[in-house]
Amino acid sequence: MFNFFMIVFEQSMIYFPLVLGSYISFSLLKVPDLSLEMAYLIGAFFGGYILQIMQGCSLLYILFMVIFGSICGGMLVGFISSCITYFGNIPHLLSSIITFGFFQGLFLMISNPYISLAKFDNVFMVMPYFEQYPELLILLMINFCICCMGVYVFRTQLGYSFVIFGCNPTFFQHFKISTAYVFIMGVVIANGLAGLAGFFFAQTNNLVEVNMGIGKSLFCITTLILGKTFLYHCKNSIFMPILGVVIYFGLQQLLLHIGFDLKYFTMMQSLLVLMILLTIYNQNRVQHDQLGV
Repeated sequence: MFNFFMIVFEQSMIYFPLVLGSYISFSLLKVPDLSLEMAYLIGAFFGGYILQIMQGCSLLYILFMVIFGSICGGMLVGFISSCITYFGNIPHLLSSIITFGFFQGLFLMISNPYISLAKFDNVFMVMPYFEQYPELLILLMINFCICCMGVYVFRTQLGYSFVIFGCNPTFFQHFKISTAYVFIMGVVIANGLAGLAGFFFAQTNNLVEVNMGIGKSLFCITTLILGKTFLYHCKNSIFMPILGVVIYFGLQQLLLHIGFDLKYFTMMQSLLVLMILLTIYNQNRVQHDQLGV
């Protein structure tokens, strides 16, 4: 039972930045930001590249650099997709698809489809406190810092602006406030977090793979819907993505323990999302969000 909870906890720590990023874009800004999937890959690539070129340096120094690099990689994707949307006057869903195709082709031009990180030092081994889960302590510390910064940002004017934009994107035009700044900053921060989660996955699995971001949008929507289901009356809280990701991996591990074939788990995700959305939609038709989260 102890191993069950530790596995759920570790998996939640790996994916939490991605879920928090999707919470900003899907739940607060209410934009269908599929560029999160590509930010996840590019963040992993940037972090993995820095890890390779900095071999021989202090692990702690490398850790700070790969975190910075992976966040910048994700932010780059978010900046381009949001600029295409705002300045090109193109729907963000289409901008995300365009950005996805561009960066996927760029990744294949400058890199192999599969990059192994197994021969490089694992930066999460700086403090291997738990013997069976040596990466967990560093992941926990990083995510704790992310949570603290998230709570702070959500209480600032920028955080409230994300919520206002999600409710009424034209609101800022009446008060001479830059709508572009609010929208672009929200998407950039969300994609930066997705890039960090991409490196978390790459480092813990020792690989960067061109298709590693595929399906992450469905994963994010599922976790956010699970969190919202249990915290339905708690609006705009960081506890929603935290609870959602923990419940998600708890259900996944539970199905694994009872012998369920996880190759059908994507189908189970879709059916779960459908059932919850139909329930919420029937109970609250007026306030139903476009993405359901």
